[in-house]
Amino acid sequence: MNGALLLLASALVSTAACSTRVEAPRLSPLSPSAAAYPRWTPATMRVALALPMESGEGANALDRLRNDEADVPDIAGRWTGVWSGYGIMSRRVSLARAEFSQAGRWGWGKIVLSDTLAADVPPVVTYRGALGVPVMFDVFPTRVVMKHEAGGAYLSAVFRVEGDRMLGTLRGHGTLIVLSRDR
Repeated sequence: MNGALLLLASALVSTAACSTRVEAPRLSPLSPSAAAYPRWTPATMRVALALPMESGEGANALDRLRNDEADVPDIAGRWTGVWSGYGIMSRRVSLARAEFSQAGRWGWGKIVLSDTLAADVPPVVTYRGALGVPVMFDVFPTRVVMKHEAGGAYLSAVFRVEGDRMLGTLRGHGTLIVLSRDR
C-alpha cells in the first residue's frame, strides 16, 4: 500500500511543473521608448515516471484492484420505474427512466423523472425535463452514489442495488426512486 501511495505521490509531484512564466518586457518595434506587453509562455514541463520498488509490488496492487472491481454490481443498461415525491398538496408518483454506461467502479448516464414541474426535486431535474439529467456515479458492492456531471450541488442521489432492482433517494429532498432493469 505504501508503495502505491509513493508511486502516486511521485507522479503528482513530477507533473506539478505545469505552470506559466513571464518573459521580460521587450521594446515595441513601433515605438523605441515604449515597452510592449509581457508575453506569457508555458513553462517547460518535465515528466518522470516512478517505477515500483519491488518487481511483485505493482502486480499485487493491480490484482487487488481487479478483485475489488469484481465485487461491484453491473448497472449498465436501461432502467425504468417510478419516482415518488411531494407535490403542491400531496405526495405524487410518476414515471422514472435511466440509462447507464459503466467501466469498472465508475460510470455515467442520465436519469429522467417525468412530471416534475410542481414537485420537490432539484431544479436541474425540472429544467432538463425529458432530456434527462446527465450523471456520473461510483459503484460500491451494495450501493451506487450518483452526482450531476457538474457536481453534487446540482443533484446527488444514493441507490441501494439488489440484483435487477435499485431503490434510491435524492439527497436533500423527499424523493424516492425505484428502478428495475429492462430486459
